[in-house]
Amino acid sequence: MPGLISDLAKIPDPRNPLKVKHKLTVLLLYGILAFVFQFSSRREAGKEMSHPVFFQNLQALLPELETLPHQDTLCRLLERIAVDEIEEAHLSMFERLEGSRRFA
Repeated sequence: MPGLISDLAKIPDPRNPLKVKHKLTVLLLYGILAFVFQFSSRREAGKEMSHPVFFQNLQALLPELETLPHQDTLCRLLERIAVDEIEEAHLSMFERLEGSRRFA
């Protein structure tokens, strides 16, 4: 996980730095979790991820998370971000896992 977070942090942030409330890595990991949990809509993802227990678990994973980002914020980011950079971080994660003894 730390390797993935550091790879995601290297992606250029297309947002206006004066209007940024959540770190890029927080938004991307939030989006990854929404995908992994297979929420059917952004509304459902926001509703489920804002439950207190879920939020506390998210904060344990992402200590810098103070408030949940809005799903529309994530959507706007994903419309503007370089998708190939996310793909590179994803492939790098698998290369690290493949090289470790966890997949041996």
